[in-house]
Amino acid sequence: MYSDSQHKALYERSKTLLTLALASTETAAIQQIKELSEVIPYHEWRYYVLDQPILSDFEYDTLFKKLESLEALFPSLLQSSSPTQRVSNDLTDHFASVQHLTPMLSLENSYNAEDLNSFDERIRKMIGTEIPETGIEYCVEPKFDGGTIVLVYENDVLVRAATRGNGAQGDDITPNAKAIRTIPLKANFSKYGIQKVELRGEVLIRKDLFEDINKNRLKKGKQLFANTRNAATGGLRLKDPKQVKERALDAFIYQMGFATNMEGDDVLSQFEEHNQQIEALAKLGFKVPKINVERTVCKDIASVSTYCDNWQVQREAYPFEIDGMVVKVNRLDLQDLCGYTSHHPRWAIAFKFKAKQATTKLLDIDYQVGRTGAVTPVARLETVDLAGAKISNVSLHNADFIKEKDIRIGDTVLVERAGDVIPYIVKTMAELRDGSEKPVVYPTTCPVCSAELDRPEGEAVWRCINASCEALIVGKMIHFVSKNAMNIDGFGEAYIERFYKEGLLHSLADIYRLDYKTIAFFEGFGKRSAEKLQTAIEKTKNNPAHRLLYALGIRHIGRTNSKILMAEVAKIQDLAHWSLEQLCTLKDIGPIVAQQVVDLFKLPETIALLDEFEALGVNVYQLESEKKKEVALDAPLAGKTVVFTGTLTQIKRDQAKELVANAGGKAVGSVSSKLSYLVAGEKAGSKLTKAQALGISILTEQEFLTLIGQ
Repeated sequence: MYSDSQHKALYERSKTLLTLALASTETAAIQQIKELSEVIPYHEWRYYVLDQPILSDFEYDTLFKKLESLEALFPSLLQSSSPTQRVSNDLTDHFASVQHLTPMLSLENSYNAEDLNSFDERIRKMIGTEIPETGIEYCVEPKFDGGTIVLVYENDVLVRAATRGNGAQGDDITPNAKAIRTIPLKANFSKYGIQKVELRGEVLIRKDLFEDINKNRLKKGKQLFANTRNAATGGLRLKDPKQVKERALDAFIYQMGFATNMEGDDVLSQFEEHNQQIEALAKLGFKVPKINVERTVCKDIASVSTYCDNWQVQREAYPFEIDGMVVKVNRLDLQDLCGYTSHHPRWAIAFKFKAKQATTKLLDIDYQVGRTGAVTPVARLETVDLAGAKISNVSLHNADFIKEKDIRIGDTVLVERAGDVIPYIVKTMAELRDGSEKPVVYPTTCPVCSAELDRPEGEAVWRCINASCEALIVGKMIHFVSKNAMNIDGFGEAYIERFYKEGLLHSLADIYRLDYKTIAFFEGFGKRSAEKLQTAIEKTKNNPAHRLLYALGIRHIGRTNSKILMAEVAKIQDLAHWSLEQLCTLKDIGPIVAQQVVDLFKLPETIALLDEFEALGVNVYQLESEKKKEVALDAPLAGKTVVFTGTLTQIKRDQAKELVANAGGKAVGSVSSKLSYLVAGEKAGSKLTKAQALGISILTEQEFLTLIGQ
């Protein structure tokens, strides 16, 4: 449909239009409207038909709003063929088209509390004197980021399913819809006197299943899906319903759009509220946004704003991808008073979350060396706003990652940032290349010390193995003093780098031999600061030995493994006497970790370093609290996993985790379908939401304490 040169030209023109101010004269407006009317259909085609967008939702919405604003400023320039005068189109040539019983319109968008307040004001003006004494209630539910589906039931039987299409008609995908287990083939609509009904919903795929699908596609050499929406909408258009079934799609239903009885009379009026409609659908066996979990009814627009903001924070914990919340006037009679435009219902609005994906330019690649010698490529990007943060650097992980995604310097890339997750490159936009892009030549020598790099067999990472490399030495020291290791209060990265450059630090043991008199004369220090640092360092000499073991920075040995190992030995140095076979008998210690321990503790310098720590007064012995605890088979939490979230008021978090272990369970950090219990303290957030959605048992802090007999 478009040539390579047209793809690139339309993309670049779109980016330029995003930066331009609205035209102030009719002559300039004619040109801007012409260009916007060309680029918007292009992006709709990429989004709805190809499932390969190259602009973020926010960028597309911005272009659309610019066109709307220009047409409002210069009404004589509005044409019936304008993109603003129709809904977007996802019709294809692969399926027969069918007419919807009622039009499928788009939604107006909002991005903040101010937009929601403006929406509320418009609703009040439209309703006028009909505003109830109790105010205007709004039903708020997730804006699912999947593929829209329209279902028709007659005489309680599913007779047709279609895509959204152009709003008036869509592709007939009935066989595929019947392969989705959350779409009932029969539903007792007769109970409500309904003979024919049209439902609207969204087809989705769970995030964890999406990851599995992409892993399998990678193994088979297939192109990866950019996001869950691609996987879901692509699934709807598969020609073989058996393949649809394998994709494990879900369907959430969020509206009855049409309902008549045997005589053809409208019977939607039996429901006074939108929320009642959804409850009825739930009772009929449809998957709907659960009340007080994903869906709520708010008494005013301020509550709506708070609810939307809360969901923006916790969206990543939800098992399905959502890109906002949908706000609807709850009472159906008030919806009727508000009516519709040709584009959207006036009684509903989408509160859009901050963009998670956007395209930008990859300008260059730098290489960083970590404490284990791992050389990590880092992409330098044209700065882009994602999920409320400005992103200019993204890790490229390793050489294999660059090769698999065919990343080149100068590429336009799709970047994603989900919540607090580190940003990453989803894919390159190969169709936007112009020949100036340069293939990545991975370094063969360390960028810090110039030593030859080594890639151990079976690993994806190239490493510097020069023990004298400054990056390795400084990196290990930074790790040693960190909170999860020796936890030396106030001793951060800047101090390590400064003391190393000043010649005060050469090895890990030097941290306990610092010359505080010299430090007191450093700029920005003084005697008091030096004494404070000395006190913090001396305090850590009494740490449990597992902290020291973890602080050594041994590859594959984390905090949990360090605790497991120290529960077995009286002294850290005793690990030198353990064989590979003995180590592998320990729970959660696999062959890779066991081999690392054997290799490290057979080195004389390892034992010498630990002896040096011991001579300096640093504890290397197993404390009473580190000893292995025998747990009865019938312990309250035997074989169970527990997650804590929110603020605990009766016990500290570390104490809670210890109580779990003493009761035979295991405290974990993330919520999954395999979790046994979630203990929710005050102000519990996204983990609670995810646990509720997965049907995990929720305990209060007191219920948890009662369960374990405290």
